Amino acid sequence: MDNINIIKTENNQDRIKELFKEMVSIEVYDRWADTFEIESVDEKQIIIIYDGIEKIKEFKKECKKALSFCVYSFFGLGKKIKFVKKSHRNILSPKAKKNIKAVKFFAIGMVFVCIATTVIIMLFSYIGNRNFRETFYITSNIKIDSRVRVIQLSDLHTSSYGKNNKKLLQRIEALKPDIIICTGDMVNSTKEDEAFAIDLASKLSKIAPSYYVYGNNEVESIYGFPFSEKVLDEKFGFNKENRDENALLNLEDSFEDKLEEAGIKVLKNEKDTINVRTMTVDVYGILNSNPSSFWSYSENAFLEYINENTENLKITAVHEPFIFEEFTPDFWGDLMVCGHTHGGVVRVPVLGPLFTNEGGLLPERNGDFVYGRYNVAGSPLIVSSGLENSNILRINNQPELVIIDINKF
Repeated sequence: MDNINIIKTENNQDRIKELFKEMVSIEVYDRWADTFEIESVDEKQIIIIYDGIEKIKEFKKECKKALSFCVYSFFGLGKKIKFVKKSHRNILSPKAKKNIKAVKFFAIGMVFVCIATTVIIMLFSYIGNRNFRETFYITSNIKIDSRVRVIQLSDLHTSSYGKNNKKLLQRIEALKPDIIICTGDMVNSTKEDEAFAIDLASKLSKIAPSYYVYGNNEVESIYGFPFSEKVLDEKFGFNKENRDENALLNLEDSFEDKLEEAGIKVLKNEKDTINVRTMTVDVYGILNSNPSSFWSYSENAFLEYINENTENLKITAVHEPFIFEEFTPDFWGDLMVCGHTHGGVVRVPVLGPLFTNEGGLLPERNGDFVYGRYNVAGSPLIVSSGLENSNILRINNQPELVIIDINKF
């Protein structure tokens, strides 16, 4: 509520509309200026309420770019902008009022049917989720001369498939990967989970060159604070004039030392270059996937990775997909992998992912990257639904092991 009050009392609504007027034609301004209001919900999100008579897609087509610039000008890049159509509640007709008793009985009956159906679906999903499925993706790249197989593990959250994950590890070994990448949240945010991750790391590293990118749970456990630009600037005493992106990498991290002793390479805004047969591959791991701090605390390292040795195959790994939604550089890499979303937890046929914390209901309809393969800057982005298997609400969304085959053609 604090953010809502700030917008209203400081007249930011009027100031944003004045800037919007300067950025668009007078025809566009006259048509749309009175059809929207800006409402800040929390520190992460601003909702733009559209109340016009035309379809919201027409409003977004003409106004989204300019209006987003205006909002970011006042509130910074740390917030996500969401456009919502204002709904109007219909009044019951007299006929409906007369039949309200019958409608109530019907509704109660449907509620019981839905509850019974839901219980059955959840039961079968819980049983099915004791195992993982294998999801194969095939892509191509002219930089290579033979197949490169990448296996991605994400969001394991200390789940086990067999004692000490024997079943999972045996299957990974049988798939003969060239590279293994763990894209975060392999553990929960407790120090007690370190032994689990270290044991897994030692076994993965014996199968193929292996990499570990931290997720939000590792960050919370190791550092104890989120990696937003505001928090990092306060932590280091920085501003936009004196930021040193290396300061983030110099924070104490004993977990990294233990993982690397076990044989897995931890990537924190850095790349590792390896040879896969006759091919050279750069694997880059992003530590700060928060959009507000991504450029300010990793720009130099990321651009060096992208622009140097461009003949190398480049694989970019990050835990969360948000930077791919927020920014549009010319090139993110030849392949990008991430997780975090758990595939939306509940997947509805035709509609897709039902809900994520960041995107709300039906997040893919709002352009969020939630599950599967997407095209970003001309390259494939794979968003894994993860391997966590203890969530009873995980429906039509079996845990998955991701296998990506990169071919020449």
